[in-house]
Amino acid sequence: MKKETFLLLAKKYEQGTCTPEEKMAVEAFFDKMQDHSSDHLNQLSDTKGDVILGKIFQELHDKKPRKFIFRNALRIAAILVVALGVSFSAAKIFLSPKEITQTAAKGEKKEILLEDGSIIVLNSNSSITYSEEFNTSRDIKLTGEAYFKVFHDEKRPFTVQTHDVKVRVLGTSFDINSYNHRQTKVSVLTGKVEVTSPTGKKVHIIKNQEADLTADSDFQIFQEDSSERIAWTSNIIMLRNTTLSETAKIIENWYNVDITFEDQTLEKLTISGKFKDEKLENVLESIAFLKQLKIDYITKKHIVIRRKTISQ
Repeated sequence: MKKETFLLLAKKYEQGTCTPEEKMAVEAFFDKMQDHSSDHLNQLSDTKGDVILGKIFQELHDKKPRKFIFRNALRIAAILVVALGVSFSAAKIFLSPKEITQTAAKGEKKEILLEDGSIIVLNSNSSITYSEEFNTSRDIKLTGEAYFKVFHDEKRPFTVQTHDVKVRVLGTSFDINSYNHRQTKVSVLTGKVEVTSPTGKKVHIIKNQEADLTADSDFQIFQEDSSERIAWTSNIIMLRNTTLSETAKIIENWYNVDITFEDQTLEKLTISGKFKDEKLENVLESIAFLKQLKIDYITKKHIVIRRKTISQ
């Protein structure tokens, strides 16, 4: 029962305009409440009851209802409304829109069309969570990397929360790289976005700018060709002075394999290159050739990168 329904019913009862069924329901309810009044009424002080009732029943007349003492009835009604308030809160929790989680597994990419017309492309080993229905805002939780093309809607801001930053836009296109092993990078292709750090630091970036979160929760802003940041959406691996450690993470996600280094110093080597729709073996052999490394396939899914010896 909603509060509005209860108030209308109480008013109709007082005015004598209830239907027979409504009248029986009201009287049965208050008879039951009065049978247990000592327990219920002790839970509500006179002062608190009067304050609540003054607000709830200000539109009702100050005459006694037909079947019960007015003051007690009002206090019982106040208890009912308080109870209804609890039920409203519970209903809000249980009836809130369902959350949807979309995931792109390792070796997979997924394009998602939201109900507002926005498009999200998930990179490998990434996921988003969002409400089935957008009301006053469009809130997304992101793990991993995704490209967003947001439908413009001034009344419903679009926000993306990662493990360390929050990005807010109205309508634009941008890329967020936020895998858990690294600080987040946000690149804008069109429009403008606001990026907020865990400490509340805010920066605004526009087309061809990238905001990189630093270890001290500040931002570094770079000018770049942002189209390169979404090369992955066209199945292109773009490496630009990328460490082998980061390169290995990219390859693991793209090809669903595990890569380890025999020597940890190899992880700090950097490499640049571009691979489009290449087989895993071709990518690894190119890296091995450029950096004088050896690739060992322990299994089809487990690869070890070693330093190449003279004998090899």
